[in-house]
Amino acid sequence: MDTSEAPLLALLAAGPDAAPDLLKPNTEELAQLAGVSEAEVVADPQAALAAVAVLHERGVREVLLTLGADGALLSTADGELFSARPPAITVRSTVGAGDCSLAGYLLADLAGASPADRLRSAVAYGAASASLPGSAVPTPTQVDGAAVQVTPGFAGSAPSLSH
Repeated sequence: MDTSEAPLLALLAAGPDAAPDLLKPNTEELAQLAGVSEAEVVADPQAALAAVAVLHERGVREVLLTLGADGALLSTADGELFSARPPAITVRSTVGAGDCSLAGYLLADLAGASPADRLRSAVAYGAASASLPGSAVPTPTQVDGAAVQVTPGFAGSAPSLSH
């Protein structure tokens, strides 16, 4: 699920049985869900993780938190947490990069990839999209998953939340 504002809040208010398996917020959307400012979520990674934990409590199985140029985090209801940094790119347009991240995640999920590899694919597709003009969608040959650094956990080696 990739939505924001009132539809996002209504979805989560409907209870755990209505919760999506996957939610892909950015920091602004995560702040809306947590009822705090985006600046607070960005400044305090523990606040972001606490907000992600609330989403799991509300029935969301996986949270893919996109962080723009800083990559993404993936948290599962099973307690797995991964962070990923994108390769260095020349940004041409960020329009649609989050959507391409979600597409990359879903492609990997459909292929049976592990959570870490789903995150790798998400970040690779988002970075490839941002390197293209306008709202161009990358082809698989334009995506470099091997250039994405994925690490378990969040502390120390995680991307910053300031994008």
